[in-house]
Amino acid sequence: MPRGKKRCPSCESFVATRVSCCDCGHLFKAKKKPKAKISKRDILERLVIDPESGKRVFYKAQMKHLNVLCERYSLEFMNVVNFYKKFDSLTYLVSPKLKKALDKKFRAFNYVVDKSRYPEYILGEKSGEDFNPVKKKRTLKDFLDE
Repeated sequence: MPRGKKRCPSCESFVATRVSCCDCGHLFKAKKKPKAKISKRDILERLVIDPESGKRVFYKAQMKHLNVLCERYSLEFMNVVNFYKKFDSLTYLVSPKLKKALDKKFRAFNYVVDKSRYPEYILGEKSGEDFNPVKKKRTLKDFLDE
């Protein structure tokens, strides 16, 4: 195969790699871009206060706690969960005291509405004329006279 070319499966001719349609009319499928990877480091920066010293040992422990939380919930959930303040350590989130709060947030994150429980209304075509209310200036005197 020549460099910078791809083969058309229908007419067996070589075309440029960036061409989306061959001369014969064959359409090449566009490759989907892979999802952006979720960075655990960014999650830690968002949830934990950065220490002045001993960063290596601190982040080693925090990464362990984050892995425990990702096993318990999910990495996608940990990427979006927000507590509106930074913690000194993720030990708070692993502890049983905040487990209920995290469970509640995780249930809200995974909530799916059961549409079979609610009736579906089909609105037909519009009928009648639109109502345009007349707006008149109301003064304080008009209000008090009512």
